[in-house]
Amino acid sequence: MKMHLSKLVLLPLLLLLTACETLPPKSTSSVTTNNPMVVLPIATAVQVNYQDEVKLLRLNQLIAEHKGDKKQKATLFYERGIIYDRMGLSAHSRYDFTQSVNADPTFPDAYNSLGVYLLLGQSYDEAFDAFDAAIELSDKMQYSYLHRAIGLYQVKRYPLASRDINKFYEMDTKDPFRTLWRYIIDSKIDEQKALADLQNQQAEGNSYAWLFIDVIAGRMSEKELFSTIGQGVETNKQMAERLSEAYFYLGHKHKLAGDLDKAIYYFKLTTTTNIHEFIEYKYALMELANIQKELQQKLEKEK
Repeated sequence: MKMHLSKLVLLPLLLLLTACETLPPKSTSSVTTNNPMVVLPIATAVQVNYQDEVKLLRLNQLIAEHKGDKKQKATLFYERGIIYDRMGLSAHSRYDFTQSVNADPTFPDAYNSLGVYLLLGQSYDEAFDAFDAAIELSDKMQYSYLHRAIGLYQVKRYPLASRDINKFYEMDTKDPFRTLWRYIIDSKIDEQKALADLQNQQAEGNSYAWLFIDVIAGRMSEKELFSTIGQGVETNKQMAERLSEAYFYLGHKHKLAGDLDKAIYYFKLTTTTNIHEFIEYKYALMELANIQKELQQKLEKEK
């Protein structure tokens, strides 16, 4: 799922991995034994695109030479921030989105983009202000509702998070990713109802993301998912994108089931794809940090 900041040939190799081969030590959380072996397809970690490097050089020159309209300069900063985001240069992206907002305080896309980085930096109040601004400035900022919902979910304000995620879902009920996020967030309020809503959702369209819903709903095994996820894939990047998404939502599946070892396993795999612009990559990093924090607090209480 591409990060809506506004908005190689596939290797014929398979890597045999088991959940117990690469999981953290058993002492950190409960461990499920007798895990079946799952065959995971491989995608080489995506590298920086040469065309992005060329665009970056051009934008650097335009920004340095620009002396005109502030809205135009805000757009240049924003476009450069998007490229830095794809490259995984988060500090550079955050700086450019901040500069974009400063140059044009009426630029909703820049507020939304900045809000994501504030959220990742756990500056929650500032992030919420940025998403609020984006929504107030434009009725097209649908993804600001998603990001604000995720932030509210992270700070355990579940009713408010549910309100935002359901508004986001209602804007396009045919989008499987919206269905997945609604399930993740609403599970914190009523897990059984959230699962029932997910199971009752009928697939519309040909998006492979419906397969993730089938796994969580119990209609498909993880092994079956990974045996079919490569269908129609033509490039290594396409495969990496699919795997980034699959790993992330499986991570949430196991987190909600209380199996933190498997959740950590899948969230870590999400980050190995280097699909920096996808929200799954970004929020996998946040999930790992939060899990680590919770486990550390638990260990300190047990001392």
